Amino acid sequence: MVKIVFLFFFFTQVAFAVSSLELAQNLVNDASKNSQLKLLFANSSCLDDKGNLDIAKISRVLKINSLLNLNLSNSQTLKLNFRAKADSVVFFKILFDALIESGYVYFIPTELILHEGNIDYTVQVDSQYILDPETLYKLLKKNSVYIDNIKQIGPYFYQYDLNFDNAKLNTNVNISLNSLTILERPLKDYIFTTKNASKLIIDASDSDFWFPKVLFLDKNLNLIKSIKNNEQNNHFEEFIPSGSVYVIVSDMYSLDNIRRGLKVLLKK
Repeated sequence: MVKIVFLFFFFTQVAFAVSSLELAQNLVNDASKNSQLKLLFANSSCLDDKGNLDIAKISRVLKINSLLNLNLSNSQTLKLNFRAKADSVVFFKILFDALIESGYVYFIPTELILHEGNIDYTVQVDSQYILDPETLYKLLKKNSVYIDNIKQIGPYFYQYDLNFDNAKLNTNVNISLNSLTILERPLKDYIFTTKNASKLIIDASDSDFWFPKVLFLDKNLNLIKSIKNNEQNNHFEEFIPSGSVYVIVSDMYSLDNIRRGLKVLLKK
């Protein structure tokens, strides 16, 4: 069971940005390799087009030089700790999608610490490979989330400092205004923009059993309103809260409950 802690003291965040060399040293976690790492990174900034550490490039250099091995000889229980200042809805949505796309479909939350918008979240997963920094970087970057630092803080225990300052949600369906849109079976939560509509109407197939979960977010990805229904209801109708820009539509328990898709109408 996940342990939830609400802290009432100052929540420590990353105070200083790390260099490419420091990040490479953190990833390799072997002091005997520092001389080789200095030759590779001491005079290289390895920044991407947004001025953030290009962890994909750093990771590739390490792999090419046989300095980063992500394969384990046998399956181990890995602990992954993620820290960020972010809206919790956006944090978990983007992080969960990234972990699943990285191949970590089954992970167990073990601890959640919340304080004044800061999130410290730990999961564990049984795996024969370590989470690839290059893959995680690319997946998070899709939503303009970046990795400030990665550290190994114990045997098979890794900490990731994430930067959500410019986070955005990538929509995955397009809903036209005043026109009924039929959505196919979801592989992920549906995400779309409100297009300044005043009302949202959604219907599930009579053959499905939908437990609606609908979230309204503003342009800065702050949660405005959350509607969660623990009882089956295949019809959803709600006035869109002022300031809403994004809508996330899902099911309280499983996307299999809406396997036949949904019918969505945004009314002006």
